[in-house]
Amino acid sequence: MSDWFSTAIEMQREILRAQQAQLDAAKKLLDTAEQRDMTEVGKQVADAQAEAWTAWARFWGVGK
Repeated sequence: MSDWFSTAIEMQREILRAQQAQLDAAKKLLDTAEQRDMTEVGKQVADAQAEAWTAWARFWGVGK
């Protein structure tokens, strides 16, 4: 069985590990914030492709 000091030290290590995990998660979130701009661009591209297919379908008489 360990003494109270060893237990306290291990608890502090666990707290530090949890804090490091929080910092890593925040960094990952901030790094992906730049990718969100690319997500918006991707949406615009998908919308443009859908409009192109709709126009193509209208050209061939499929749809209004």
